[in-house]
Amino acid sequence: MRPARGLRAALSRLIANARRLWAPLLVLGLSLAGCAPLPGPDRAGTFPLLQDGRAQPGVKRAIVAIPGAFASVNIFAPVLDWQVPDSAFIVYRFPDMDGLPLDHRVQIDGSAQLIADYVNDLGAEEVYLLGYSTGGPIAIETAQRLEAREVSLALISTAGPAPAGVMSSLRSGVEVVRAMLRSRSLRPRDAWTENYRTLLYGDEGLEDPARAQDSAARAEAQRANMSTPSLRRTLAHTLSLMTWTLDRPGVLSGTRVRLFHGDADTVFTPAMARRLAARLPADQITYYQGQGHLLFVTSRRLFDDIHAFFFDED
Repeated sequence: MRPARGLRAALSRLIANARRLWAPLLVLGLSLAGCAPLPGPDRAGTFPLLQDGRAQPGVKRAIVAIPGAFASVNIFAPVLDWQVPDSAFIVYRFPDMDGLPLDHRVQIDGSAQLIADYVNDLGAEEVYLLGYSTGGPIAIETAQRLEAREVSLALISTAGPAPAGVMSSLRSGVEVVRAMLRSRSLRPRDAWTENYRTLLYGDEGLEDPARAQDSAARAEAQRANMSTPSLRRTLAHTLSLMTWTLDRPGVLSGTRVRLFHGDADTVFTPAMARRLAARLPADQITYYQGQGHLLFVTSRRLFDDIHAFFFDED
């Protein structure tokens, strides 16, 4: 379906005025959330954490993985193949994902406290945290609350402190409109499918023949899973990020921190990653050339790199 010229012109104006048009939508969303806020993770009907059966008091090492908004814990499946002695693997689930009902919301501080309390009760000497996207800030706050002797923190395509969340929402809205123009369709599923391509390899990936072909095939394979998330689910996953600030970066002075980031990420840009790394501070940033936000899809070496950072370096 090809949009009429007038509609294309209207969509182009929407791109040009994205900041002005999305700000009221964000305010509306915040207002709606304020009218009927969901409780925090401490009041979830089902406990948000899952573990592999080895998370028992006295375990020496705890590996804790935290996904991002709209992401399943299945993105961390490669971690299950790690051969780490005397360790337990623990994952945090977002509401309305991985079997959880939509009866609570993510809170950067509250979710971090819930995770830290659970891990501290295990008495693990070493804790290895992986945080993806919105899970990055949760992992940062968790690290500040841990009692373990050694803490290592891997941040994948991580979000940053305010106003990073708001700016990301603005950019994501613009990218969806651009995807609608490229797909020449008004159907939301077509726009989400086309936008998935920029999440894989960024805008420049659409111009590279090999990456463009790969992203088109990957996006088409995901078409059946593409749908617009409800406002309630969106707010449950992202609202807390909009106001999160990094209040105590100095608390991480004894924590090993590294960022793993695509240099074509359009959701949380490399510039945002550099600013966050400087504030934490992080040991370094490992960049993945020509790759976007979905590193767990496009990078064959991401989890090998994280394993090496956790266990093979002094």
